Amino acid sequence: MQPGGGSADGTDTSATSLLQIVVRHGANMRHHYPPSARAFFVEHGSRDMKGGLRAYRGFFQSVRPTIGRLLLNVDTVTALLYQPGSLIDLAKSYLGRSDVRALERLSHAELNRLKGFLKGVRVRMIHARTDRTRPISGLVPDGGGYGFEKDGTPTTVEARYFRQVYNKRLQYPRLFGVRIGRDNILPAELCVVEPGQLYRKKVPAEIGPDFLKFSTQRPHDKLRTIEAAISGQNQLFDYAVSDFMREAGLSVGSEPLRVEGRVLPTPGIQYLGEPPLNPPDKSGAWNVVKKRLLKPKPIRSWAVVVFDSMARDGTVESFLKMLSKNLKLLGTHVIIDRGNPLRVSEVSSSPPSLVLVFLPSSAAEIRREVKHWGDIKRLVATQCLRAGKWERLSDQYCNNVALKINARLGGVNSSVHTTASGMQKIVPPGTMVIGADVGHPGPGIGNRPSMTSLVASLDMDCTKYAAFSSIQKPRVEKIEALEAMFKSAIYQFLRENEGRYPVRIVFFRDGVSEGEYAAVVKEEIGVLTDCLKNLIAFQRNGEPDSSGKKAYPPGAVPPVTFIVVGKRHHVRFFPISTADADRSGNCPPGFVVDGDIVSPSYPNFYLQSHSGLQGTSRPSHYIILHNGIGLHLNECQRLAFELCHVYASATRSVSIPAPVYYADRVCARAEFHFPPELRFADSESGIGSGSEPTFDIEQWKESFKSVPEGFLNKMYFL
Repeated sequence: MQPGGGSADGTDTSATSLLQIVVRHGANMRHHYPPSARAFFVEHGSRDMKGGLRAYRGFFQSVRPTIGRLLLNVDTVTALLYQPGSLIDLAKSYLGRSDVRALERLSHAELNRLKGFLKGVRVRMIHARTDRTRPISGLVPDGGGYGFEKDGTPTTVEARYFRQVYNKRLQYPRLFGVRIGRDNILPAELCVVEPGQLYRKKVPAEIGPDFLKFSTQRPHDKLRTIEAAISGQNQLFDYAVSDFMREAGLSVGSEPLRVEGRVLPTPGIQYLGEPPLNPPDKSGAWNVVKKRLLKPKPIRSWAVVVFDSMARDGTVESFLKMLSKNLKLLGTHVIIDRGNPLRVSEVSSSPPSLVLVFLPSSAAEIRREVKHWGDIKRLVATQCLRAGKWERLSDQYCNNVALKINARLGGVNSSVHTTASGMQKIVPPGTMVIGADVGHPGPGIGNRPSMTSLVASLDMDCTKYAAFSSIQKPRVEKIEALEAMFKSAIYQFLRENEGRYPVRIVFFRDGVSEGEYAAVVKEEIGVLTDCLKNLIAFQRNGEPDSSGKKAYPPGAVPPVTFIVVGKRHHVRFFPISTADADRSGNCPPGFVVDGDIVSPSYPNFYLQSHSGLQGTSRPSHYIILHNGIGLHLNECQRLAFELCHVYASATRSVSIPAPVYYADRVCARAEFHFPPELRFADSESGIGSGSEPTFDIEQWKESFKSVPEGFLNKMYFL
């Protein structure tokens, strides 16, 4: 069920919504948060970050209906909040200025950046007669001199607010002004930022590492923090004394719930010419040293481009030799030809197999142009190497790069080898495994398109994938181009498999919230089955597919099993004994729970498929919305876990099945498929107007370039 809305199966959840408010009300009010807020944050332990932001710790609360009972899900959370107090001080912190006078000389770009940072922040006037706060909708330069008419007479903000109203002059009349609503302009020095306001935009890169460190808690520490809060030791929660809880007849247990789970068997990893390699159960990792790639692709030529002015020729050459050595040890045939500037013009007539690009540590725009050139213009695999990593001349780094290169060239690094009850039985030859996702614009950006993606397996081992992408209006969860992308995936499968249709399809869908399950069942699953029916009916008489090759449609429509993969939840598992934990203190890879805490609406389970690297691992939640194949729950669990071992550029099991992970990467890569010079207005631009720029999806679609057909079966997105 979805708290505060309809449940997954369409039933009413009003009772659950009421319980959410009752449970949250006491603690939220104590910490000055709205009764309906899912989390609250506390001052104790908070830490200043750069750029006008402060990191806080807090707690998440949610009532969860399960089979036969209600559970309270409590988790620790972290967030960035705006620095409260003077708006001028916040602006100085964000822009890195120490003198307020420096804010009078902001360039257009700086004012634009500041507007993006401040938009939506609620402020109140210093001299206002009420404590009412209002959100900032825009900025204007020279706030004190901003002109308007009052009673038909031209005047300025400075004259209106101080000379006429307060009989005072602004101390900094040349500072920017903030737009409130459409028509009101307030000088910055009049404004105070209210405390407790969450920063909902993307975490700034310069504070990313520090905020990650602040947010990370080992499992034992996280559990201890939650237990202390629930017990009332630090007076964060008041369940035992809450009037709201008592009057509702509710109580909350003081001990964490113990659940039963099991650890799935770890699959073997198959490399060329060797018995399957079994990763240690508690690490989920393996090593490619002395291994040969399953299907290596030769590198007949490569080009090297150095954008990093600090890179030394000798160090670059040493790295290339080490990379070449590691590629050869992995079984890749590499032809090295010493660079000759006179042969650069040959790249346009006969592109190399691979282009290696050496970048500075911060070069996002260069990388964007490189990927657009390789993916869209020239259909050439590109491998970017960022300063700070390649110079170490590490065998491990070179091996990691080699794995990406082979997959991007169309090779296969390894496959999963399982017992008779494993993936080969669950997905026999002819099975297509699909991952699909919707990627939305970052927080605070309202008029850029959402990216959609679909990746589909092409081989019997589910290791090689074709990728398709599209764009649609922002914040729409339904994949509008699903039919077109799915049809293209079927055609690609036909080309790779001698005209044979998939015999069954397992579809993993990311990016669906609980309240949207019913809509997905109705719309997206229907699109898949209808598309298959239409294709098969069209080709049943031997009609060729879009490439002109003959297809052999099956006698019946291939069955589809549709599984949603959820990552945005607050369920965490803590081993009771250290003997049951991995080295990070988390549950080991393959730990699965399909009782006690699962939803009553659909068959579902939680699977922690990866070993923790730092902090507390988050399991993925799998919800089976449609099961046309008729897989047993334990078969779905085995399939999901084993697909977590085929992520091409990793030598460890990952947190979600590889096709889901790939779909996420394809959405991110689609950002590079617009012309690099394209700069449409977004919600962080436009300093003078208080209205949102107009969003035109057709303008975006005209500029979006799909990956050409010849590149679709290359895993360019890694």
